[in-house]
Amino acid sequence: MRNKKLASAILSSLIVTSLAGTPVLAADSTSGTSKNNVKLSFPDVKSDYWGIRHISKLALEGIIEGYEDGAYRAENSVSQQDVLIMAVRMMGLQDEVNNMTSTTVFPDFMLVDSYARNYVAVALQKGLITNEEEKERSSGDKSKENWGQRKATREWVAEIVIRAIGKGAFAQSLSQTQTTFNDNSSISATSLGYVNAAVALKVVDGFEDGTFQPKGAVTRAQMAAFLSRSQKELTSLPAHAKKGYLTTLTSGTIGLMDKEGNTSTYKISPNTVFYGNKNDTAIDPKELQETYEVSIVEVNGVAYYVEIIKDELQMDIKEGKLLKLNMSTMKATLDDFESYDLASDVAVTDTEGRGLSLGDIVTGSTIQLRKSKIVNTDKYTSIIVKQVPVNKTANGAIQNLNKDAAQITLLDTESGQPESYNFSSALIITSTDNSLADLNSLHIGDVVEYTIKNSEVVKISVKKQADVGVSIEGTFKEFSEDKSTLLINKTTGKPVDAYELSENVKVVINGLTNASIYDLAAGDQLKLEVLNNKVTLITVANRSIENLYFAKIVGYDQNLKLLSVIDNKGEPHAYILTDSVSISYAGMKLPLSNFSGTFTVGKYVDLLVAQKKVTQVQMSTQLNGQITQLNLQTNDITLKTDSGQSLSFKLQYAPVVELANKPNSTLSDLKVGDTISLQISFDQSIVTKITTSKTAMYKTVITNVNSKQITVTDESNSQYVISLDGVPIVKPDQTAGSINDFVVDDYVKLSFNGATVVRAEIATPVIGKVTAVNAASSSLTVQDFTGKSQVINAGTNFGVKLNGGSDYNFASIKVGDRVQVMKDASDKLIIQVAATAKREVDNYSSVVNQMYLKSTSAGDKTSYSLYPRAYYHKGTDIVGPSSFVSGDIITIYVLDNKIVEIEK
Repeated sequence: MRNKKLASAILSSLIVTSLAGTPVLAADSTSGTSKNNVKLSFPDVKSDYWGIRHISKLALEGIIEGYEDGAYRAENSVSQQDVLIMAVRMMGLQDEVNNMTSTTVFPDFMLVDSYARNYVAVALQKGLITNEEEKERSSGDKSKENWGQRKATREWVAEIVIRAIGKGAFAQSLSQTQTTFNDNSSISATSLGYVNAAVALKVVDGFEDGTFQPKGAVTRAQMAAFLSRSQKELTSLPAHAKKGYLTTLTSGTIGLMDKEGNTSTYKISPNTVFYGNKNDTAIDPKELQETYEVSIVEVNGVAYYVEIIKDELQMDIKEGKLLKLNMSTMKATLDDFESYDLASDVAVTDTEGRGLSLGDIVTGSTIQLRKSKIVNTDKYTSIIVKQVPVNKTANGAIQNLNKDAAQITLLDTESGQPESYNFSSALIITSTDNSLADLNSLHIGDVVEYTIKNSEVVKISVKKQADVGVSIEGTFKEFSEDKSTLLINKTTGKPVDAYELSENVKVVINGLTNASIYDLAAGDQLKLEVLNNKVTLITVANRSIENLYFAKIVGYDQNLKLLSVIDNKGEPHAYILTDSVSISYAGMKLPLSNFSGTFTVGKYVDLLVAQKKVTQVQMSTQLNGQITQLNLQTNDITLKTDSGQSLSFKLQYAPVVELANKPNSTLSDLKVGDTISLQISFDQSIVTKITTSKTAMYKTVITNVNSKQITVTDESNSQYVISLDGVPIVKPDQTAGSINDFVVDDYVKLSFNGATVVRAEIATPVIGKVTAVNAASSSLTVQDFTGKSQVINAGTNFGVKLNGGSDYNFASIKVGDRVQVMKDASDKLIIQVAATAKREVDNYSSVVNQMYLKSTSAGDKTSYSLYPRAYYHKGTDIVGPSSFVSGDIITIYVLDNKIVEIEK
């Protein structure tokens, strides 16, 4: 749409520019080019072609033209006569060509086509070629083509270009110097100095294999590049080209000053292209700065092409906060308490180059005063308003935190943009309970309300803490009276420290199932996992509660209350039972007096032993653990229990086996490493049932609300139909959900007990563009496809993958990457970085919702399914997938083998 509007607006000049700032190619003829009839480029040269910069530039300058059908045919070899035509035009000699009245007669060895005769004649007059040199070359040339139609070689083109830019003497000084190319011996002696000069002036270079290939043919695209690169050495510029120092650059104009001090201003089209001096990739115009030496190509007063020649800043710059602006005396006083003189016509802009007036500058604004060193003046000629005083209260998330420099970057919730501020000396910080806090309580990712006064943060109120976890070790001392806080003695830092317990704190004591804080004893060595300043996990490191599974009773003395057993390893143990021992049988609690009648010799019991004393005895009918050995030939299975013991069972009869997503399961479906529950008969001699426990991530394919069923796929792309009737459903915010909350291509974490789903947790991934990365704190800011940004703190439990495949490094994630962020089945944060590629569209099928792409090399994937909520856009304009048509060059971003974004 924008392309059509522009073409209509400047139809009179027959210029077409590109949608994204890169010239689009338009038809041209081979006839002479007048000053007001300039073509920008050609229909057969795509916008991402490597030589588009040079072809577009020379087309605007009127140096190159196309064939009669309008094509440029960039990969065709360029003829000798066409090389001379281009060189003569670049030298600004078109008028001499047009004004020739006599017909030049060329010798038989130097015949040219009629359209090239005057150009070749001027080339002879200006010394680009000589009859003697060309006669000598032609003597050994067996080509049947006329001299003008012969393919130009790389060494011959080097001679023409170097002479055209007036560097013949420089070439002669290098005529005895050997090049570093592997095929140096193949370069003609008469061309050696010219090749050296062309390489030294960066007009041409060699190939990746270290050769120059002097006799190789030059393509029309390469010729355009040679001439374009050489123009920086010209003393007389081509038509439409202007060179000078940048004086101003706004959204609509560009100003230049030549070396004589003369200034000119040109309009800028919305599609003007800008290039630097480092490579041939288009740049953002913000990279240009006042006093940079630049070259432009203009038509009818509009600069359509701008390139940096030298990026040397020749400015005297003063920056600071504006304390006072006296418009009557034209003086500006900064916070260094110095006053600076302003020119009467001082230019005022913001950082985006938008024009302002002196009256728009607010006291307290951060400004930059500039005056050029190339102009003899004591007055500052331009002011850039870098920041106006900010006064506001807003909500956002902490994106970056530099406590040493007293600076903070906040991601404003409303605008979605990052804002950086210094801390006020009177900064107030409050935590989630409104109590006063200090800087150490802030973390990247915290959701806060912040108040800015005169561009400084004066107050930060934490509304929601980021998930910031640390590990702490120490010796347990005691609990607070209400058991909400524990005290430990630490080996580092404060000798005694207190930590608040989370509501659902988990306690792990080796050998003790379902341990709680009441099982902790003074002197225990603890490892605390602290999340957001609250203890979520306590692990006892130095105390073990022994769990004897399947210990065989060999004797019980009722008078002495002495129990003798042989454990699963065949080792004997003897214990005195006390009245406080807990005795369980078939789920019922029994007194010690009933022990001898129920737990007879030969029975198997589970004993819980702490500090050599039995605290619990029970008859077990179910064991939980992981399979460590499974032999279907001998019908043996070995289970590693939660306490770390290994127990083996002989499968005398085939037990019932229940696995997730596997009806009619058998023993052969089990594998080593599976987590299982093993049920045994009353007499503990027969394994009656084996049930697996499993939690895994699946992707939703189909949702059937009426039947309360979803169809999902696992990581191997196997498909299953899952009934969620009566199953607890949890939304990403941990609130209760329903079957209606499932969305196609979102993830769901399913927990199975055997074949039964016991919990379904919806997991909606965050997909978007990385706008900031902080590798030190493992945090990144992601802007989703709706424009909403959020800071994601990866913490310590995370993994990074490249499109779901190979491992990736967090530090390798860069701004501009597209990512998908979500937690896996074990609550590990997984960051997938999308694979990206620039491809050409073949067609789009709405029937199967697939994009078909043209192959560029063997093995290219040519068809992709599209993510249901993919982001399609041309620049900032959102479009539909059907808007991409054959021949369009697009950038695709692929996650899980589906396109999630298409950019044109």
